[in-house]
Amino acid sequence: MLRRLEKRTGITCNPHTFRRTFACLLRKAGLDTMTIKDLGRWESIEMAQRYTRSITFQDCMRMYKEVVD
Repeated sequence: MLRRLEKRTGITCNPHTFRRTFACLLRKAGLDTMTIKDLGRWESIEMAQRYTRSITFQDCMRMYKEVVD
């Protein structure tokens, strides 16, 4: 299903992308890292921090802006 979605939209669609975007949106909504860790079911807070530090909401929007426009 994800491969078909990727072909139709041109957006990278894989579980990693969904998890990263999920974490990014939670951070943008103001949730703390511990809550993001629990909701995303990461085993360590360090992994949740890596997801939320490595990409910002603005980065996500730039990445998907071309497809939306």
